[in-house]
Amino acid sequence: MGFRPDRGFPRIRMTDPLPRDLVVDLVAPDGTAYRLKAASSSDSADDLNTTYSVNASAEAANGTWKLRVQDTAAQDTGRLNGWKLTF
Repeated sequence: MGFRPDRGFPRIRMTDPLPRDLVVDLVAPDGTAYRLKAASSSDSADDLNTTYSVNASAEAANGTWKLRVQDTAAQDTGRLNGWKLTF
């Protein structure tokens, strides 16, 4: 099974004119998705540059972790500038 972390800390840097429209999930090697950010009309930030905390105690750290980003607004585009997962 490998190392089982208590917490995972994904750091995400994105440029998007309307980050309130973004839905961001961290996907574990077994396909389990952890919602990091839901779309929210009250989110007034210009870009997304933050670190989240995820309870990853049920997951093995080994394997490929993925970041899934969905922009729910059709009228704008953004760019993923980088992301990093630390246990």
